[in-house]
Amino acid sequence: MSWMSGTQAGMQGLLNVTADSLAEYCGLTGDHQANSVFLESQLGLLQRNPSQNVINSEFCAIYLPALVDAYDAQDAAFNIPMRMLNAVAYLPYFARFLLTTAKTSICKTQAHRMATASSAPADPVHIVEMCQFLSTLLALQGTNSVSEEDKQALLPKLREWNRKYQKQQITRCLKQLEDDPETTILAGGLKQHCESSLNKCGFDGCGKSGTSKLLQCSRCKTAVYCDRDHQKKSWPSHKATCFPAVF
Repeated sequence: MSWMSGTQAGMQGLLNVTADSLAEYCGLTGDHQANSVFLESQLGLLQRNPSQNVINSEFCAIYLPALVDAYDAQDAAFNIPMRMLNAVAYLPYFARFLLTTAKTSICKTQAHRMATASSAPADPVHIVEMCQFLSTLLALQGTNSVSEEDKQALLPKLREWNRKYQKQQITRCLKQLEDDPETTILAGGLKQHCESSLNKCGFDGCGKSGTSKLLQCSRCKTAVYCDRDHQKKSWPSHKATCFPAVF
């Protein structure tokens, strides 16, 4: 294979975003090293892809435990596994992982890393990503998961970033840690949205809730139904994001 054809094949592979390619660039498969540039490129392509939820759901079903293990092995507040976690944090796979599988509070870990970091990332976009991720975690796991020491160390940094960059992700994160009432209500709404498929019948128009009496999808474990009939009728809309979960 010539250099030109090899380069073209590599570019074509980069443009083809799949669950496996995302895992490769996160450094989760084989001997592949994590590649932040390629991952950033694929995440950018994914945002414009109508199949974004499908690809991210498949990734979570297969690789989420390994991704969290990679995240736990990091020291820095901004890192490649964090970027990927931020990209999938809105999915029910992630919400279920936090509720059933996570060994420690990811929110506590992220807040501690940001609070104790000696310096901030040079790129403001990375600061926004960190704050967006922490904001989602605060909504899903609660502000009480952050120690008072880390909270007091983090608040001045957030206020400085908020004045400097004026981005809503930073503002939202700051107000959550300041226990702003309106922001607390919005965070509760986000948590309810992210966890809704775990405790509310997935049949459109049903609305029955209560996990103890609902049937869980045995394949993905991220959808529940009040009976077999509703599960069967929901399958055409559910099947696109239903993948066998390894956790």
